[in-house]
Amino acid sequence: MGVIVGFGALNLDLIFEVKDLKSIFSKGLPLDPGEESFGSDEEFESLLEQLERSGALKSKSGGGSAANTLVALGRMGFPTEFIGKIGEDEEGDFLLEDLKPVQINLIRRGRRSGVCLVVLDRHQDRFLFVRGNANSTLTAEEINFDALKDISWIHLSSFVGDSPFGAQKVLLNRIDSSVMVSMDPGEIYAKKGLNKIQPLIKRCNILFLTEREIGLLTRQDLHAGVESLLKAGPSVIVCKRGSQGSRVFTEQRDFEVPAIRVEVVDNTGAGDVYNAGFLAGFILRRSLEESALFATTVAAGSVMGYGRNCYPTEEDLKNSFH
Repeated sequence: MGVIVGFGALNLDLIFEVKDLKSIFSKGLPLDPGEESFGSDEEFESLLEQLERSGALKSKSGGGSAANTLVALGRMGFPTEFIGKIGEDEEGDFLLEDLKPVQINLIRRGRRSGVCLVVLDRHQDRFLFVRGNANSTLTAEEINFDALKDISWIHLSSFVGDSPFGAQKVLLNRIDSSVMVSMDPGEIYAKKGLNKIQPLIKRCNILFLTEREIGLLTRQDLHAGVESLLKAGPSVIVCKRGSQGSRVFTEQRDFEVPAIRVEVVDNTGAGDVYNAGFLAGFILRRSLEESALFATTVAAGSVMGYGRNCYPTEEDLKNSFH
């Protein structure tokens, strides 16, 4: 089996808990449940100040959608590597340590590390506010393409800046056609619209989104949006629906998998762990139904602790796919 490579933002997640998301504002920025946003340094610092004053810092963890997915795959025993950029700072050192067992040879360093404020309330609703920092400066020239000859899979997620978005397009143009590609665009890329991220989507085999992101990306309802996306390139669309489970679409059929009810501590990254579980099943040539069920199981387990504390292991993989 070849190496699975992740390519996305690397952020230090500062996980705060507040009484109610609606009670926190940053320069007029409402914290709406489920949203992911970014803004100026001034907005970031204002929000951080409010959270330190009226919230509780519950955990500090490595973050970034593709990074979370690759860590989960790595802990399940898959060979993994990551393309990204972090700062020459203590936060960067922490991010490298928290990425284990993912290989870090392709990660560049410079400036300040990216930070994501993760805001949870007592209902376990969440809001993300990202300051990209070093992530936004990554260029195609910083990627060691010679080191990508033995890879079998690339998993992409979003960046705030245009430079790394351009680097992702260059990478997909240069890799061999045999390399499988998956992507979780998140709200940041979904808001760009289908035309803008078409160069990435047309090369994807599997696309992971929420129903809201399908609407943002296509300006259509679920079914029409999925139809448009399947025509654009991917053969599998996975719609993640949180507490309602997930729905998997191909051109021939679709099916649903219900969520598993557990006590939620922190649902940050649950969708990324779902991605890892689905990819694990797919790579091991399990059916789409088996892959989605395993994804649902490991995602449910991941929300029972903060950050990456409850990510799946090799034992979880063996017990499900023996």
